Amino acid sequence: MLRELIVENLGVIQRAELELGPGSSALTGETGAGKTLLVSALALVMGRRADPSLIRSGATEARVEALFHLDEEHPAIGALRERGLISDDENEVLITRTISQGGGKVRINGRLSGVGALAEVGGSLVEIAGQHDHHRLGSRPHQRALLDAYAGPDATSLGDDVALAVRRAADARARADELERGERERERELDVLRYEIKEIAGVAPRPGESEELRAEADRLEHAEEIAAAVESARSNLDDEGGASDRLRAALDALGPVSGKDPGLGLAAARLQDLVVELEDVTAEIATARPSMDPGDLDALRDRLAALARLQRKYGDDDAGVIGYLERAEARMAELEEATLDIDKSRAEAAEQLVTATALAERLSALRAAAGARLAREVTETLGSLAMQGTELEVALVPAELHEGGLETVELRITSPGHTPGPLSKVASGGELSRIALALRLAAGPYADPASTMIFDEVDAGVGGEAARAVGERLADLARAAGIQVLVVTHLPQVAAFADRHHRVRKDVIEGRTTATVDGLEGPARVEELSRMLAGLPDSERAREHAQELLEMAAGS
Repeated sequence: MLRELIVENLGVIQRAELELGPGSSALTGETGAGKTLLVSALALVMGRRADPSLIRSGATEARVEALFHLDEEHPAIGALRERGLISDDENEVLITRTISQGGGKVRINGRLSGVGALAEVGGSLVEIAGQHDHHRLGSRPHQRALLDAYAGPDATSLGDDVALAVRRAADARARADELERGERERERELDVLRYEIKEIAGVAPRPGESEELRAEADRLEHAEEIAAAVESARSNLDDEGGASDRLRAALDALGPVSGKDPGLGLAAARLQDLVVELEDVTAEIATARPSMDPGDLDALRDRLAALARLQRKYGDDDAGVIGYLERAEARMAELEEATLDIDKSRAEAAEQLVTATALAERLSALRAAAGARLAREVTETLGSLAMQGTELEVALVPAELHEGGLETVELRITSPGHTPGPLSKVASGGELSRIALALRLAAGPYADPASTMIFDEVDAGVGGEAARAVGERLADLARAAGIQVLVVTHLPQVAAFADRHHRVRKDVIEGRTTATVDGLEGPARVEELSRMLAGLPDSERAREHAQELLEMAAGS
């Protein structure tokens, strides 16, 4: 709901403040006073194109501020939170837009924003029904949403399900197409990976194997030198008269007296340990003799060369090569899975299309039945709004399956002497406003998320009983649908039904024309209605008639 509108330096408006509440409000004033400029200001809040020619003469910029209070479930709340423009505990939206010769700025809740974001948010806050603002009413998606809203919750739910299934089918088809486009490159990569995996697996390196083999190669290359040293050490330890024999002789010498001298007993025990240790060392030296077969060294060098080839291509050492192998195997599995995903995605797309088609067929049946009812109801309402003989036709035009179903929805109007045609092609601005009113009355508050609706020229070409019907229906829309309604009108019969009344007054101050907005209550409202009735705000009879209008409206 629009709480407050502030307009500065827009056309003849130097500064105007408009405070609004729930229900319906009327905006009246002499022709040229600036009423249309206030509608233009709201259009700027909706993200419409800014025209620098609207800047008041002598000013550097025009400025519009609009403060909205929204229910938690309003769709704009979610859009604002996604963009970080409103916190979780906020439900007020302040939109500020400036126009200058060099461009202008948009702020939403004090944060700089773009016109695109403003159009998305503002379009869900305000709807304008006037001669130049019927692009929404004439759009096929809007007409489809309006019909589905009229058809009821089952239709709106089916519409959401159809759109979701079609999007899922399109996403799955896009994934399959993308995978197929990369199939040749994927096969090339798989061929390379298979070769690399086979090459590494054929060698099968172990962590640290290269270091071990290099050490063994160095030992085999010095086999003769090592063998000679081993033989010399062995002979000095184990041959006759060697260290082993001498150590045993010393032990035998101490044996007879070791029990008579505790110190010698300890020495004999230590000699016994040395004998055992010497035997172990001798055995180890004997087994340390390297192979003297040249074939062993050649095989070892071949293995080192194979490991070195892998390291040049895949890693700095054995661990690096093994890590590359693991990554290659994982990548190969991923690419092979992607090939399977093509079939899976194609199957998913086909399944979603079957689902979407079945849902869309059910939706088409609901639309056909609701379309006939909507046409009858709107046609009847138009008859009471000075459009007798004008008929609404709800056409369902078959189409290939899309997010909107198996048809497009087109609202057509038949006027006396004319063939049916699209709304915007066969109706004037005032008629379009009344058609919008009749449609919104029929479809209720769910036809459009906008919580504030502006009617401009809705009373064009009507008067008398028809004017009274227009005012009454506007009040009905505000009460029954819970929509905030602002009507710009020249007719007292329309203004009298509004819950609130605002007048735009044009004055000449210091030689310059300036428009101001006043809220009217009591005698001031009666005076304005008297002016609208007879151009005689001071006429007693006009005042009586104005008071009678207000009482009639209050009692309706």
